Amino acid sequence: MTVGAIILAAGLSRRMGTDKLAADLGGKPVLAHAVDAVAAAGLPMIVAAPPAMPFPGAVEVPDHALGMGHSIAAAIRAVPADWSAALICLGDMPFVTPATLCALAAKAGEDLIVAPVHEDQRGNPLVWGRGFFAQLAGLSGDTGGRALLAGAGEKLVLLPVDDPGVLIDVDTPEALMAARARLTG
Repeated sequence: MTVGAIILAAGLSRRMGTDKLAADLGGKPVLAHAVDAVAAAGLPMIVAAPPAMPFPGAVEVPDHALGMGHSIAAAIRAVPADWSAALICLGDMPFVTPATLCALAAKAGEDLIVAPVHEDQRGNPLVWGRGFFAQLAGLSGDTGGRALLAGAGEKLVLLPVDDPGVLIDVDTPEALMAARARLTG
C-alpha cells in the first residue's frame, strides 16, 4: 500500500496578515518544517500551492482564494494512481514529527480515515483512503473535508500519538511567537 502526503500551502494567511508559510521559524520557512518532516518520513509528496509560489513540482491551485476545499480537490486530482491513501498535511503545522506521519501511514486503509489524537484532542494531519478520493476531489469552499469527516462513522480511526505537534498550527502572529519560543525553549 502506497501512502503519500499532500501538503496544503495555498492559503491566504488572513489571520497572520503576511505569508505565514514564508515566516522564519528557526532559520527556515514554516512550510519547510512540514516538507522536511514528510521527506524524513520517506513519503511521496505533493504540495498544493498558489500559482505564484515557487515550489518545485507543486500542484497549482489557481482558485486557492476560494478556500481549502479547492486546494484539497486540486491536489487529490493530481494524486498518482498507485497511492492507496493520502495524508493531508497543513503547511502551517511545523511540529508534526516524521514518526507520527509514519504511524498514521501505517494505519491507512483504502476505506478509512485515520486521525491523530493527542491528550484527548483530535489533530492533524489526517489520512484519507482512496475510497474517499472522489468526494475529496469535489470539495469547494473553506471547510475542507469536515462534512465528510462528520459522516465517516466507523470508517474514522483515531490513533493516539505522543506528539503535541498534531495540535499546533502557526496561523497568527501570536502563534508564530509561541512556535519560535517552543524551538528555543
